[in-house]
Amino acid sequence: MSDGFCLERVRWPSARPFSAKEGSRDSVYEDEERACMRPLPSERHGMCEWRSREVAPDCHVTVDCMRYSVPFHLIGEQVGVRLSDSRVTVMSGGGAVAEHARLRGRKGQYSTLAGHMPPAHATMDSPRSRERFSSWAHRIGAETGEAVHRLLDGRPVVEQAFVPARNILGLSKSHSPQLLERACAKSNALGAVPSYTALKNAILAIRAADADERASGRTPGASDGGGLVDRAKSAGRLRGADAYRRGGGARC
Repeated sequence: MSDGFCLERVRWPSARPFSAKEGSRDSVYEDEERACMRPLPSERHGMCEWRSREVAPDCHVTVDCMRYSVPFHLIGEQVGVRLSDSRVTVMSGGGAVAEHARLRGRKGQYSTLAGHMPPAHATMDSPRSRERFSSWAHRIGAETGEAVHRLLDGRPVVEQAFVPARNILGLSKSHSPQLLERACAKSNALGAVPSYTALKNAILAIRAADADERASGRTPGASDGGGLVDRAKSAGRLRGADAYRRGGGARC
């Protein structure tokens, strides 16, 4: 059976006049439906997932360990996120407010549109400003201030550094300002852009080293350049040089 024959068999019922009224299926389509037709989508239909997320202070939502920017006026609000194989669409108020190509590969990547960022973070009163994080870091210490400064300068859009900076500075509360300062000193000595995980691991390593030094009678922090103090010396039981001279009054 030829294609032409099949096409004619399809056209015939559409062109056949109605029995109870004027016109045909073809005429109804031309008069009433054609104007409502829209082009087919450029992409094939695919399955999608929906998530609910709160917009973070850095104007991003995090989905599958990737971060996508959202207009800054939505900070703190719940938004819907529609995920397809290739696109991430953020929905709010019944419509799309942001759309990004879906990120793949290394975790922690950013997709940031400059128009989503606020005009400026110029006041210390803002809880989401470069100046606030820098001031907080320098109150902890010079090394922490330098580390956070390197972090803020290390991102193409400064807002991308706000959440990591907040998490890093939070280590001063979950551990102590002194431990964070020492961890940042190690990071700065390596010239590295700090990360929360690296500094947390450094703090845990410093605490373990301090515990070992206490157990061996040394002052915690000695391995950081603080010097060694023997417990016997602090107790007044250190022998002088005369004790080791030939004929000295004390025995080894």
